[in-house]
Amino acid sequence: MNKQPTIEEVYKRPEYFDAVCSKSIEHYGVTKQSIVCMEECAELIEAYNDRKRDGLTDETRSHMVEEMADVLICLWLLEHMYDIKGRDIRTYHPSPVGACAALIKAVSKILRYGTEEERLDGLADAVEDVRRWLMLLETENGITDEELNEWVERKTVRQQRRNATKETDK
Repeated sequence: MNKQPTIEEVYKRPEYFDAVCSKSIEHYGVTKQSIVCMEECAELIEAYNDRKRDGLTDETRSHMVEEMADVLICLWLLEHMYDIKGRDIRTYHPSPVGACAALIKAVSKILRYGTEEERLDGLADAVEDVRRWLMLLETENGITDEELNEWVERKTVRQQRRNATKETDK
């Protein structure tokens, strides 16, 4: 039986995930993938706000899990594209909304002004803070590693199919 990776293992870039995301970066480019990452953070903010407004229903929980999986994938993409894995975190926002907003701002600054070390450090801080919040949200909302990993795998397989289609279209 094939064991599903844990969130921590996904962070360590397992081979299947690495290959699929690397092809996506190659096909779409760093700028487009960075913009998608900002959009996914905004969608997580929306899901979090829906959860706060409507309570923990099947619908709000499902929306949270899906958006959390998207953001997990985006964190990996950002680490890979900007080579920021393993930097120390210095910033702790008091809410996931603040953490996601800081990530959006950090990516936006890099896209506008370039990848100077200070901006990359800011992005690394934001990535780690969002990751910390994802783990807290997982616990807070009774989301299991298995659920989140299932969504990550589902989205990765879907992207792998898209990549294969693009290869045959060439």
